[in-house]
Amino acid sequence: MSKDQALYELREQLLGKVRKQATKIRRSRHFLPVAAALLIVLIFVFVQYNRVFIASVSAYVSPGSIDPQNIVIDPTADLSVSPDPRLIIPKINVDVPVVYGITPDHTSQMKAMEKGVAHFAIPGAKSRPGEVGNTVLSGHSSNDLFDPGDYKFIFAQLDKLTVGDTIYANYKGKRYTYVVTKTEVVKPTDVQKLVYPTKKPVLTLITCTPLGTALNRLLVTAEQVSPDPAKANAAPKEDGTKNTASIPGSTPTFLERLFGAE
Repeated sequence: MSKDQALYELREQLLGKVRKQATKIRRSRHFLPVAAALLIVLIFVFVQYNRVFIASVSAYVSPGSIDPQNIVIDPTADLSVSPDPRLIIPKINVDVPVVYGITPDHTSQMKAMEKGVAHFAIPGAKSRPGEVGNTVLSGHSSNDLFDPGDYKFIFAQLDKLTVGDTIYANYKGKRYTYVVTKTEVVKPTDVQKLVYPTKKPVLTLITCTPLGTALNRLLVTAEQVSPDPAKANAAPKEDGTKNTASIPGSTPTFLERLFGAE
């Protein structure tokens, strides 16, 4: 018998034993319960952690769709645009609606973020584009796949912004240009980080970090450079109310909901 033939027969014998053993396992009364249990575990892991998996992928895939003709090449140019409020971040390919006129409570913010990014207006930081003070916009970096809305991962790449990057905000038919001045990671309860005296029109973008969690909040702060910030309107008047809201985050995970979180 030749060497090749011997190897062939040995391989066939081994394959036969593997097939025979696999058949025994499939016919075993333990196979189906074990397979069912494994399937249940896999489904649970996906339901609980899908936001982590998808957010990680979204961090490397453009989360928005940009029309290059809508981007201002000259950040000092004064440009009239559609009256629809939008936030545009060319570096991370974000072009998203902005929802204004909502209260800063968690439920209202979550509902607004189903339709885009939400204006998080709190005492001491409730300006809008073109006004002195802090305009705060909140968006999801990740959220549960099964939650409503088309913008659950719109800020998945927000941590890629660095000092000097450009952000555009369309508001009431005018485009406002901002340049990033700093980034910072804070706790959800550090809402006072958004409130500080300033004579400039400032924009702050907030989202959850690390991806797939709501442990911390990433703050990206930018200052208006166009139109002329010296001509900005006065900051909104304060009525003396105190803020009771935390910085917006994401909806509860499957386990959190199972144990009563809202």
